[in-house]
Amino acid sequence: MFLVAILFTLFALSCLFVAVATYMLYRYEHQSQLEEFFDSPEAATKAIHKAVFSAFKAQFFCFSIYLYGTLLQYRQKHTPQLPKRPDTPIIMVHGLFHNSSAWLLYKRWLARYGLTNTASFYYSSFKSFEEISQELDAYMKQFFSRYPAAKPVLVGHSMGGLLLRNWLSTASQAKQTAGVVTLGAPMHGSKLAIFSALSLGRQLEFNGALIKQIEQQEQTAHPLDIPCHAFFSPLDNMVLPQKSVSTPPEHWHTHKTKPVSHLAMLIDKSIANNVAHTITTFTKK
Repeated sequence: MFLVAILFTLFALSCLFVAVATYMLYRYEHQSQLEEFFDSPEAATKAIHKAVFSAFKAQFFCFSIYLYGTLLQYRQKHTPQLPKRPDTPIIMVHGLFHNSSAWLLYKRWLARYGLTNTASFYYSSFKSFEEISQELDAYMKQFFSRYPAAKPVLVGHSMGGLLLRNWLSTASQAKQTAGVVTLGAPMHGSKLAIFSALSLGRQLEFNGALIKQIEQQEQTAHPLDIPCHAFFSPLDNMVLPQKSVSTPPEHWHTHKTKPVSHLAMLIDKSIANNVAHTITTFTKK
């Protein structure tokens, strides 16, 4: 019991350390711009303090249920499942260092809007962006092979949103998508990528080679007439600078959420409600 208490304490302290450290970097990066984001320096300080707590809470929750996602993927033999029906299918893609448990709360909240036909595409963060992109493309081809007339809604958090953006610029079936929603996607990468322990994280370098490649693909691809919506928090502590998360491609719609941390976007009910409302606008067409 004593050992469990020690491990629990170390886990909680680790979550707190990451929350504090990332917001120290956030403040350092945006010190001269905080008045653009908030009414006053005092309001910015107060919002950052609240965001630190939201980061701690979100990290504690997400890391705690990570094992659940691992066990779920093991039961599915590490093969992401497709939506069960062709009507209003929603395919969700998690971010870096996460798994299918990322969408545990979202699936419950979306169900209240009648959006129950959801499925999670998941991947290993030990692979490269190119390998994961190929897996996502194969998954989507399998989806369209099973449901040729379906129009899926794609939802991605963090790097999951960047994977979807990359898929849209390369896949011939992208035009059949009903709509896309991203949460905290590093549209131009992140300066924190240099601290990643894995090469996949380092590929997300701010304005790095991967970002330039995706932008070049978008310039040569045929324009897509589908709604794309990027949700971002003004206090995202993992995507630095802030303009990276708030500046998607020109044809995208942006939605500034309440000031919460990067991971907290996955556990905030009000943000999920706004996402669900956006998805219903796709499905009404």
